[in-house]
Amino acid sequence: MKGLLIKDWFVIWKQGRIMIILSLIYSILAVTGSGYFFAGFSSVFLAMLPLTVMGLDERCKWDHYAIALPYSRKDIVMSKYIITVLGALAASVLFIASTVIKWSIDGNAGDFMSLMKQAFMLMSLGLFYSTINLPIAFRFGVDKGRLWFTLITVIVVAALGGIITIFTTDMEQIGGFIQNLPFLVVPMISFALLAVSYVISVRIYENREL
Repeated sequence: MKGLLIKDWFVIWKQGRIMIILSLIYSILAVTGSGYFFAGFSSVFLAMLPLTVMGLDERCKWDHYAIALPYSRKDIVMSKYIITVLGALAASVLFIASTVIKWSIDGNAGDFMSLMKQAFMLMSLGLFYSTINLPIAFRFGVDKGRLWFTLITVIVVAALGGIITIFTTDMEQIGGFIQNLPFLVVPMISFALLAVSYVISVRIYENREL
């Protein structure tokens, strides 16, 4: 497992460096008055790192070599999910660090608990992205998987837009309910869904012909 993670890290550093830089820039923009929308971008960019690795693995036929090594298919899948978790945590840490630095520059003592809650929400966003995307990528490959994920995203966004338009008041109540939840509840749900996603990905990859 350690060898797989080291290999993936070298791939990320060589080919995905721009995503790391963009995540840092978006985290800074998010806390300098440009809106938390950019923080969401930061989380998603880092959550995309496993897909970057998988895409390059497919091009060089890495999977064909990997099965000849002392690693199981479960290990290969797990390495991608570990990168996902590390990426989501990194996005949260970047957001927290950027915010604390801004507080120090402005001389303001912000609400740290509120900051932690926002950071956990960002982490959950990245995890949710991978929860849906990784099983699709393992099933169809990265290129075809992106098409499927785009289609699913359009459907979900359109459905949510319709629901919000029809039930605006209820959605405001739901939003208030989510804000009042203990800040660990949403991450726990996200990790639980990610665990289910991992099991699905393992079954898909074990039955996939390489």
